[in-house]
Amino acid sequence: MQRLLRLKKTLKNSSITAFVENYRSQKNENRYRELSEGEIEALKLNGNRCDDWTLIRVEQAFTPERIFNTVFVGTVYLPVFYGTLLLPGDVSFPTGIYNSLLHNCVIENALISRVAMLSNVQVCCGAVLQNVGTIVSSGKVRYTASLSVGNECGGRCLKVFPDVSNELLDMQVAHSAEELLAEYGKLLETWESDVRLPFGVIGAGAVVSNVSVIRNSFVGAHARVEGAAKIRNSIVLSSLEEPTGIYDSVILENSFVQESVMIHSSAIVKEACILKRAKVGKKALVSSSVISAGCHVEEAEVTNSYVGPLAQMHHHSLLIAAVWPSGCGNIGYGANVGSNHTGRRPDQEIHPGLGMFFGLGVNIKFPANFRESPYSMVASGVTTMPQRLQMPFSLVMAGEPQKYGLRAGLNEVVPGWVYSKNQYSLARNLHKYASRGKGAVPSTFYALFSSYNVKNVVAAYVKLRDVKLADVYTEEQIPGLGSNYLREPVRQLALKAYRSYLERYIYEVALTAVEADPSLFVLSLKEVLKTVQGEAFKEKLNLLELPSSMTDVLKRYRVLLKEFYDGVTAGLERDRARGRRIFDDYDAVHPEDKEFLDFVHAQYDEQIRRTNILLKESRDDG
Repeated sequence: MQRLLRLKKTLKNSSITAFVENYRSQKNENRYRELSEGEIEALKLNGNRCDDWTLIRVEQAFTPERIFNTVFVGTVYLPVFYGTLLLPGDVSFPTGIYNSLLHNCVIENALISRVAMLSNVQVCCGAVLQNVGTIVSSGKVRYTASLSVGNECGGRCLKVFPDVSNELLDMQVAHSAEELLAEYGKLLETWESDVRLPFGVIGAGAVVSNVSVIRNSFVGAHARVEGAAKIRNSIVLSSLEEPTGIYDSVILENSFVQESVMIHSSAIVKEACILKRAKVGKKALVSSSVISAGCHVEEAEVTNSYVGPLAQMHHHSLLIAAVWPSGCGNIGYGANVGSNHTGRRPDQEIHPGLGMFFGLGVNIKFPANFRESPYSMVASGVTTMPQRLQMPFSLVMAGEPQKYGLRAGLNEVVPGWVYSKNQYSLARNLHKYASRGKGAVPSTFYALFSSYNVKNVVAAYVKLRDVKLADVYTEEQIPGLGSNYLREPVRQLALKAYRSYLERYIYEVALTAVEADPSLFVLSLKEVLKTVQGEAFKEKLNLLELPSSMTDVLKRYRVLLKEFYDGVTAGLERDRARGRRIFDDYDAVHPEDKEFLDFVHAQYDEQIRRTNILLKESRDDG
């Protein structure tokens, strides 16, 4: 029931609900009157035409001076026009109606110029409609939809609406209880019935310019729609603080778009839900998918997928049938994450892990489950076989399985490699997430040391530790390796990487506990951890040999911090050294990323500062 309460709260606070309630509260036929004979004559002299002027209703203080060369059909409500508005290009122009055709519309103080057909639409105060083909509505604007993600043949359907959140989407992905999902659907049906409007809407302050067609759609306040090819059966949310932009030959059909989204440059979006601050452009194709907050999709195709926050796709890549609620990943040029056609039905899918990176030109064969391998990478050009990989921070790269008497098709996996050898990529990603997700995606969502990541590292560590020694291992010897093999020297390095990760996590928890209650400093690490609520450390403590006193803990914590951040700077230096060998002017044309370096140094300095304060206080107390 708690989950359904979240849905009820979201629907109650929906911007659509607010618009409808405001419309109904202000609806007042008495504010309008019929035209006078003198006003009708003035309108005719301005080149306006109407077969039945008695159907035109105007506000009490209406004057006809700002309406020219316009045809009126059916019932049209007109305001008092006053002031000016900015056309695209920052050209100021008086509000009014010019060179247009209006049919059954409600017009507030707005600017309507050269609109070939405006039918059954409410145009709100401050809106600008300029050089538009048709904006029409049959009263069939839809407010909910069902999207099939993952399995293209159905089986995983997400019920969406304009204000849907990742929390509500994840609830549907994680819970298959028919009773819960049925009640979820009923609440949406009731809400849609309550808010359904019999007309389309152009919101207050919206700008619609050089657009061919808008049909059966709701364009929110302060949205900018310029040069779009077509918007049909869609809802575009927007606000003064977070305006949405749709530009340059975009086709948007049967979709919901949230605030501060940008869709541009010939992108095609159909049967989709685009969440806050996402960007879709450069001929991207998105269909039957959810694109979450802060995602960037350019020159890529996404089909039947749920893509979580802050994921990136560029350069002619493909993502099909993915259930990826954790997002935060990257799909490189030419990556084919869509091999779900097995010669039979397209009924297979992929579950990528948090922060997963698919390199240039990879081929990922389905079914594939990497959910328990957060922050892993598939190296460029690799083809992976169907599998379930359960090794966090892994590098999957092309191998030589025949060399070890293994079957062809297996790749080599290096568990823990991203954490121990590619710290630069982790730090750079965290910087990007913090910048793009600010205000929309909490830092806890993509945290390296989340309880989910820790749980998977613990599970992988145990699997790698408890083995019968051999030169090489496969899934048969170590469950969780997927369709890959692992060499013994690499296993040892992986155990070391996972130990370092778990140590740092445990020390961070202990540090936070002692900061909150300095009296705990005199206790042993084990005793300090007992005071931490909601976390069981017994298993983790038994896995590792850890110092007992908090003084030794903090000293070791400083060492781990330095190792990690030294790894970040070493990664940068490797790139510079390689570049200098290849290009004489490398330093001149590759300035330092000061913003990123400041971010890294600030994080490191803050963690060291916290540690040093506690160590100093302990010495002072002693």
